[in-house]
Amino acid sequence: MNSKSANKDILNEKIGVAGCGNMGLPMLRSILSKNIDAQGYDIENKKSRLGNNFVFSKKKFLDDSSVIVSVVRDAADTIELCQGSAGLFEQQSNKILIISSTLSPRFLMDIKNKAPKNITIIDAPMSGATVAAKESTLTFMVGCEKKLFAYIEPLLRLMGAQINHIGNFGSGMMVKVLNNFIAASSVVSVRHVLHQAQKFDLDIDVLFKSIDTSSGQTWFGTNRESIEWFKESFKNNNTIGILTKDVLAYVDAFEDENEKDDFVNGELSKSVLKALKNMPEAN
Repeated sequence: MNSKSANKDILNEKIGVAGCGNMGLPMLRSILSKNIDAQGYDIENKKSRLGNNFVFSKKKFLDDSSVIVSVVRDAADTIELCQGSAGLFEQQSNKILIISSTLSPRFLMDIKNKAPKNITIIDAPMSGATVAAKESTLTFMVGCEKKLFAYIEPLLRLMGAQINHIGNFGSGMMVKVLNNFIAASSVVSVRHVLHQAQKFDLDIDVLFKSIDTSSGQTWFGTNRESIEWFKESFKNNNTIGILTKDVLAYVDAFEDENEKDDFVNGELSKSVLKALKNMPEAN
């Protein structure tokens, strides 16, 4: 993106949200609620949920969008968006791609290296789960140069309450996979404790009332009533499945065979992954 573009108001641009699922759809609605010119695209048909703000054709969606916020599920969907048939990398005009999915930092660097010069890529993964997306209180972790951050920040503030500029490209995603490893570990711990407490016929509300005001307090446990996937078991296409994917992104970033973490030598992440995949549905 050239300096002239950076001086424009991003809220006057045509915004596109790619990936209108549990996170992307409320993010798009937050943007639309501020009377911003925006549209959504998804691999699946979401017209019934978006009306005229949904675009079926990926090419038309990309043609019409100057700034694309990608909230697609994973690396494969990101490749499809960027390098698939009629993908973003075939576009001839200047475009900004804000990647808000959680991906491997290694993959993120690779996709940036393959991008044509007219495509500016910014990593801005978000955190907060669906409830925060609906309430426009997400946390964004942004990796890009300061001028670009100043340009995109007004858009991110329509969807989030905490907009953190981490540093250069890639640093936002590094922080996100570290954050999600902690989140995954706490999900496993809270669900394990819940399972154990039920064996002893403990009052779960009383249990968490104590935990929520003690050293065992966690985001997952404290917000259990508002987290719609709190009781889920593992499925490839649900939130526990996505969290498993996020742990694998962490592993890819920090547990390469030549860079093994001497602290746990990969054993902790293997245990977390095993626990997520074998997690029973909570009562």
